[in-house]
Amino acid sequence: MKLYIYEHCPFCARVRYVAGMLNINPDIVVVGYDDEKTTVDIIGKKQVPILVKGDGDVISESLDIIEYFLNLSDSTNKSVPSDSITEWQKQSFGVLQKIGYPRWHQMGIEEFGSDSAKALWRTNKETEVLNFDQLVANSAEIAKEAEALIDKAWSVLDLDSHHQMNVVDEAVVFSILRGFFSMKEINWDPTVKDWMESASKKSNVKLIK
Repeated sequence: MKLYIYEHCPFCARVRYVAGMLNINPDIVVVGYDDEKTTVDIIGKKQVPILVKGDGDVISESLDIIEYFLNLSDSTNKSVPSDSITEWQKQSFGVLQKIGYPRWHQMGIEEFGSDSAKALWRTNKETEVLNFDQLVANSAEIAKEAEALIDKAWSVLDLDSHHQMNVVDEAVVFSILRGFFSMKEINWDPTVKDWMESASKKSNVKLIK
């Protein structure tokens, strides 16, 4: 089976995280950000992640792909995140955009391998509110916002207890925080950083840095 992704995409990252933790190894296909054909040919629109199963069936929503992986491995994990994780995600996603949008297309990430992909990203993502140059100029302030969310992640993940978390909850937190590594100004809580680095190795999903 093939999993079509963008490397920077948090929804793709959480699918890959679950697959990695369940020892499921789909062939990964990174789609160029300026590629207007590949996913359109599969599902009729430009969207990732997409899973094309061995029998040719297609799954095109991240939670549906995760549910398929959980069923494939007979996992007892829940296929949807908990309320506390969902709330933390809502608080965090805007900060992830402020960190990643002005940086990801300049970091050598595979889907931004062409000048046209980089230009298209800026055209699609830059707005008056998310002005790339202004966001970079505000890095110190945004880093403080990220650090507060990292502290919240520490309590949401309950890292002190060492209990087994639902893999989907882990995937959501991991998929957001991996993008925070794009900003060098962030001071990380050591416990959360250690967890992220360990989770990255176990899942085989690289951090964005």
